[in-house]
Amino acid sequence: MKFKFCPECGAPLVLEMRGDRERPVCPACGFVVYLNPAVAAGTLVEIDGRVVLIRRAVEPRKGYWGLPAGYVEADESAEEAAIRETREEAGLEVELDDLLGVYSFGERTHERGVLILYSAHVVGGELRAGDDALEARTFAPDELPEIAFSTHRDALREWRRARAVTYRTATLDEADVVAQINERYDFEQGRDYRQYVLDPQSELLVAVDDSQIVGFSSLTFHAWNGTANLNQIFVQPNYRRWGIATHLIEYALDMARKRGTRAVIAEAPVDNPVLVVYLKAGFRVCGFIDAYYPPSTHQQSTALFLAYDLA
Repeated sequence: MKFKFCPECGAPLVLEMRGDRERPVCPACGFVVYLNPAVAAGTLVEIDGRVVLIRRAVEPRKGYWGLPAGYVEADESAEEAAIRETREEAGLEVELDDLLGVYSFGERTHERGVLILYSAHVVGGELRAGDDALEARTFAPDELPEIAFSTHRDALREWRRARAVTYRTATLDEADVVAQINERYDFEQGRDYRQYVLDPQSELLVAVDDSQIVGFSSLTFHAWNGTANLNQIFVQPNYRRWGIATHLIEYALDMARKRGTRAVIAEAPVDNPVLVVYLKAGFRVCGFIDAYYPPSTHQQSTALFLAYDLA
């Protein structure tokens, strides 16, 4: 038993069944000791398509590589800890983008832990080895070194998978697949995805992982005023949080730029998380309409309009 004496009165603890678990209990004052897991936080930071890793200078797993991460202190949030650990271990000031995942680690009873991992981008500092690190470097998806911990390996495996996704214009057959995805998730009604492929003034864009369509978007071009509408962004649930929506937006902007478009317009309900993706991609808010969507789709929701200036 890890704890032998009551932290409240100092009496020896005994093991008793409480609920469906055996827990240390004080027979004198009734205090129950709950053995909680340790909580760690860290970041997955990309620089030019390469991931930031640090080589550990201390045990456990000294000399192996890992993501910037460490234990959350009692006076800070998980987000604050992730930012602090990245600064201390890799010398980088970062802003968090999204929650990537929550991973359990440890095997022995009473020594389990939880890693909370965020995606982040650099806003300052210089990549260098800091506390508890021998080196700090960036690695491409196909050149990852030996990783210290299983939780980091799991996260990096998902990162490599996301980086292997390709982005391109869709074929007619793929337009039918997109329509099926749309129907399965009840994403939008009334879209003719084949028309996006057939019409020279539009494009259907897909994100493909090993022949599987995992996300899509579409563009409609307006020659009369040199603008284009980015009509929707959708990523299948098990592929979210890994930047695929951002890459679809970037691919759409690049395509619009090549066609001489001066601005790309997008819209979304004010309560849709995709707005954050648009804003981080460089769109600016340019207007709103209170009653824009049919009541059956986005009842009582305001539509926010955004623009990305290419000219």
